[in-house]
Amino acid sequence: AALAAFKFKRSARIAISKDEDMKVTGKRHPFKQFYEVGFDQTGIILGLKVKLYADAGAYTDLTPSILDRAMFHTDGSYYLENALIEAWACKTNTHSNTAFRGFGGPQGNLLIEYIIEDIAQYLNKDAAQIRELNLYQKETRNYTPYGQCVENNLLPDLFSKIIEDSNYLVRRNEIKAFNERDKTHIKGLALTACKFGISFTAKFLNQGNALVNIHRDGSIQVSTGATEMGQGVNTKIAQVVAHEFGISVNKVQVLVTSTEKNANTSPTAASSGSDINCSAALLACEKIKYRLAQIAISYLVTQPRPPIAPSLKEIEVTDTSELANVSIHEVEFRENMVSYKNSKMMLIDLIELAYLNRISISDYAHYKTEGLSFDRSKSKGNAFKYFTPGVAVSEVLIDRYTGETKILRADILMDLGRPMNLGIDLGQVTGGFIQGAGWMTTEKLYYSPQGALLSYSPTTYKIPNIQDTPRIFNVKLLENSLNVKNVSRSKAVGEPPLLLSASVFMAIKNALSYKSKGKRIELKLPATPEVILTELHRHEL
Repeated sequence: AALAAFKFKRSARIAISKDEDMKVTGKRHPFKQFYEVGFDQTGIILGLKVKLYADAGAYTDLTPSILDRAMFHTDGSYYLENALIEAWACKTNTHSNTAFRGFGGPQGNLLIEYIIEDIAQYLNKDAAQIRELNLYQKETRNYTPYGQCVENNLLPDLFSKIIEDSNYLVRRNEIKAFNERDKTHIKGLALTACKFGISFTAKFLNQGNALVNIHRDGSIQVSTGATEMGQGVNTKIAQVVAHEFGISVNKVQVLVTSTEKNANTSPTAASSGSDINCSAALLACEKIKYRLAQIAISYLVTQPRPPIAPSLKEIEVTDTSELANVSIHEVEFRENMVSYKNSKMMLIDLIELAYLNRISISDYAHYKTEGLSFDRSKSKGNAFKYFTPGVAVSEVLIDRYTGETKILRADILMDLGRPMNLGIDLGQVTGGFIQGAGWMTTEKLYYSPQGALLSYSPTTYKIPNIQDTPRIFNVKLLENSLNVKNVSRSKAVGEPPLLLSASVFMAIKNALSYKSKGKRIELKLPATPEVILTELHRHEL
């Protein structure tokens, strides 16, 4: 397209078929991972050596950032007292691989969950017991290998609650009995966790801006750098603005993203779209509210009652000694009203009053994520503003003669702080989990020796459908109002739930272990029927 535009001196665009699009578009990085682990007889990890190799494809693209996050998430939800984590990008003869939901986090997190399954099989113990022993704790054993404290850590609470809610221990015994008697199928059960770091690993990307315009009819328009792609970021921005001014959300319009209003914005990625852009909008609102609060206090203190006649005329608003010592937080914006002490007025009247007195009711704000201090030269510091944790229990049924896998049940429990929109967040959790389950079980890529993608259509590339979803699907959120580091005390939700789909992969690994006669299960991702049958035959024949 660029060549055509340059040659003909006019705009050009390229339109390709879906098949061609799939052939050339970057995919999630395949990883080859090697590890050495030391642990005691109880299963506590004492030391871990990891080497990660990522298939970058023909070009660098975003591979360094993918490797960053993979390394940051190799600890998963578990304390590693001694760890050496190394990573390499490998140049190959395929299309360039690139960023996808999770951004390297799923690859790193999957490895530590895999390692724990191996430890459990070696010690002949339940893997959930090994995980619980190694979990990050609240007061001790709560620092990552790169030196960041896991604050406000609810992982122990999530873990104990999911075991109870999912009836894990009873089902474990039932599955063991089922596998001992059934001749055609085997079942597996696994509990895995995630602790996803929220922030871009490239520090400069952790910034955003917002423009908020209030109109005289009481409506508000908001412009940010966020890209709405169905994940609900515009809804959350509108909710933040509506809450600040105490109005209905339908009075707030979030405008289409445009660089003429919001320049030099960061990608809507790294699960930080809502965090950054809602925070920027909040800062802009606070600037406007400060001015509105000043004029409200001045007017309500100095003017006779009742405040504001229907036909407003310009008035002089003067500062008072009382105003000089008052905080704008004493002025309340609620239910279309503005209140100060025992006096109140309609918000729309205050807006008109501000306009008539030539007080700006628009503002722009820039937000940067604070508290990031990771030093690459030392590999130490705070790489993330906070963590979004979660746990999941999955149960699978495998046909021993076809390798077909069915997810019988999935239970998910997450700490999303104080959700701004429960419906959106639950949708993100369920969608992310199913998307991850597809990556774990069916979405296999096949290439020719020359590097050409062969599985480029729905006939050869299998994404999840309704039959691949859990027959029983329970999703709950653990109430947590202690995350003071983010807007409205919420937590990001975009990518973390995808990591919980590791429970499906580990449940398959667990099922195969019942037939391995103590031998180590070597399971490749995705665990397609072919992969499962190969592993079954390796142990049963």
